[in-house]
Amino acid sequence: MNAQDAGAGPRERLLELLGGKWLAAAVSAAATLGLADLLEGGSQSGAEIAEALGCEEDALERLLRTLVGIGIVSFERESRYALTDLGRCLGEDDLGPLARFVGSEFNWAPWARLAEGVRTGRSAFELQHGDPLFEYLDANEAAAAVYHDAIGAFVGEEAEAVAKGFDFSSSRRVVDVGGGRGALLEHVLRRWPDLDGILVERPAVAQAAQRHLVEAGLIHRAEVRTGDFFEAIPEGADVYMLKHVVHCLADAEAVELLDRCRRSLACGGAILVIEGFRLPPGNVDQTSLLDLEMLALCGPGRERSKPEMRRLLQAAGLRLVGAPAIGGGARLIEARPVAAAT
Repeated sequence: MNAQDAGAGPRERLLELLGGKWLAAAVSAAATLGLADLLEGGSQSGAEIAEALGCEEDALERLLRTLVGIGIVSFERESRYALTDLGRCLGEDDLGPLARFVGSEFNWAPWARLAEGVRTGRSAFELQHGDPLFEYLDANEAAAAVYHDAIGAFVGEEAEAVAKGFDFSSSRRVVDVGGGRGALLEHVLRRWPDLDGILVERPAVAQAAQRHLVEAGLIHRAEVRTGDFFEAIPEGADVYMLKHVVHCLADAEAVELLDRCRRSLACGGAILVIEGFRLPPGNVDQTSLLDLEMLALCGPGRERSKPEMRRLLQAAGLRLVGAPAIGGGARLIEARPVAAAT
């Protein structure tokens, strides 16, 4: 029973919140070690797990005790550990890559400078590492791999929801702006076989997107272009998609990018912004916590409330047409040029 369940006072509740650091680190360590994928084959003893994962047995047992307490694994008869349904989410094909990213040194360290970031308005990540997030990733291949694996794990279900949730039947070309390794474009092209796509990304990420779309068997319908999408965006597409791009940007940059997409849009086209809406104060949900992540990693980047998003779109000559929820706190925000959005 935790402090809150026991009806404990505010000091105990605060201690419980501070202990969240320990739990997040334990879950991340389990993912980094590959515990979930190992136990998918069945329960094992602590000694067997330690040998398979190359761990010191006593240290591993201490980690496992915590993981039992929070429901990642269960403690079975004959001192064996088994994977729970919650623990299965830590698999390599699920949220394991995201959990590894949370505990990675390059992501974890900036949080120690969050207070300094709040004082200065600068990103804690840049204060810690000397470069903004994406410039740092361009120069650090290993960190970039961890980051993009995490993003892929985080947004996989969203990509499928976008492909199902928007009617692309009257479209012939879609542009995925800042499309990462191509997961969203892959889902959209698979579901809509008459559609062609262009993905625009930074050079280091574009190479991975090219490989991904080749492996997916879709490269004959997809083109990967490298470059700065603030300088040039392919023109004349029917749909422009920005999945978790706008929340990385300050308001002025976001308006500039949205306006560029609007001016590039074919007649009758739409812009899809995949973001969450930040709720009013007093609500702590995934989007409000992601807003704090944006503060730490991207500085001026932020999650926005629905009125704030509407104002951004209006400043770019766009009108919010709809914003259905698509799971995980995200929404499929459809925007169209003001003159064509009635």
